[in-house]
Amino acid sequence: MEAITQEECTAERRPPNTRSDFVPSPKVTIGIPAYNEKGNIGPLLRELLSQVSSSVTEIIVSDDGSNDGTSSEVLRVAGKQGNHKCAVKLIEAKRRSGKATAVDKILKLARGEIIVLIDADAQIEEGCVDKIIKPFSEDKKVGVTSGNILPLNSNDESKLFSYMSCFQRELNDQLCRRLVNENLTPKVNGAFFAFRRDVVDHIPNSVVSDDEYISWRAQKQGYKATYVSGAKVYAKDPVNIRDYISKRRRILGGHFLIRNTLNYEVPTTRIDLLLPELGRLMVKHWKRISYLSTMIFLECLCRPLAFSDVVRGKVSPRYRVESAKSASRRGQL
Repeated sequence: MEAITQEECTAERRPPNTRSDFVPSPKVTIGIPAYNEKGNIGPLLRELLSQVSSSVTEIIVSDDGSNDGTSSEVLRVAGKQGNHKCAVKLIEAKRRSGKATAVDKILKLARGEIIVLIDADAQIEEGCVDKIIKPFSEDKKVGVTSGNILPLNSNDESKLFSYMSCFQRELNDQLCRRLVNENLTPKVNGAFFAFRRDVVDHIPNSVVSDDEYISWRAQKQGYKATYVSGAKVYAKDPVNIRDYISKRRRILGGHFLIRNTLNYEVPTTRIDLLLPELGRLMVKHWKRISYLSTMIFLECLCRPLAFSDVVRGKVSPRYRVESAKSASRRGQL
């Protein structure tokens, strides 16, 4: 059996609606899928609780079978929140099943009209939640919004993997901005994104790229996806070659799997969209040609490996970057 711990939030008092054109803000649920994040989940929850507006009614942590005390840390933070207007809820699984399953459990419990998903190891900028949900109130056609993910390990660009993190995050930012400007669909980043609750009510456990699966579902229903560059969070990236290849192989494998099963191409897998921005950015960074050459070589290695994983049915729904996990305990990067 799975234990579900809930603390109901205090009823919110609102003034009477005196305007005929008044449209209330949609209620928001923040979901956090987590696996062995004891050192990160507490600071993230406290930061979110200090920032959330009245539209955020609950924060749900879906613990995917952690064995390091992640659930205990969630309950400890929840127990200290007092009469906070926002509830902290915990879904605790006994076995690890993968992110898609953890997200699916959040969907089943969520009461918000808008769901914001954020990785448990992310560090957030002030106001990022308000920024990522703002487009939903401004445009009823918006079904999914993606945040701007920046690298935690960016403090030393003289190191290969720190530089590669910064380059790839900058490339994604430039590409997404251009696609939105051209009324095309941007890449949705699973570390921090939001969507309307009616877009999806179930995530199959076979899904690897839950972010792009939700984007595809939204587009099938006539919604559009957009990119909010000002909604910034910081995420850890690999700091060694083994974890870098593992991460890229799994991400690309998830994207190829969606292409094969849903006939939907993730923007970053489309060479025709990617090459122009890559070329412009390489010109800007020409002094680091040796690092750029290494990055391109690794990408050319990972793509056929990822495609092979899809063909052989070896794309795992479970994923963890060990080098980044150990390096990014709060304040160490």
